[in-house]
Amino acid sequence: MRYGLRVPRGASAEEVMAATREAGFGPEVKRRIILGTYALSSGYYDAYYGQAQKVRTLISRDFAAAFSRADVLVSPTTPTTAFPIGDKVDDPLAMYLNDLATIPTNLAGTAAMSVPNGLADGLPTGLQIMAPALGEAVLYRVGAAYEAAQHADDGGPLIRRVPEVTA
Repeated sequence: MRYGLRVPRGASAEEVMAATREAGFGPEVKRRIILGTYALSSGYYDAYYGQAQKVRTLISRDFAAAFSRADVLVSPTTPTTAFPIGDKVDDPLAMYLNDLATIPTNLAGTAAMSVPNGLADGLPTGLQIMAPALGEAVLYRVGAAYEAAQHADDGGPLIRRVPEVTA
């Protein structure tokens, strides 16, 4: 209630939070909250949440095995380049699918970050760097080294090479 957007409507804290969420959450965030609430409702808890926890354990084990052999893992952040502004606003499935590469590290509870990787057809791409849980120090060192090497190769930060955005 102290930081970020706050809609000062209503007399109670609950009314202020409800008004702030209504004004501050876009349609995609609301859709994901409703989907999560549905999956955790009493009739679906065991069917969805219980099974999801089993899969999450398997994913965590796979990451632990990978990190026993490597300090970091790298992958694309998304399966495609960034979308042109406004291009996928009415396509929630495309939005969900674009998160595909970031889901496993979130489920496993490992550290991850995305760094700019370059341009493809004038649109930015990202490189995801993943490290074990609490491995932020190595994550930041690898990310900084990657960006420094890329800036040396490309003559500076990616932001200098991005075409002018017109909405």
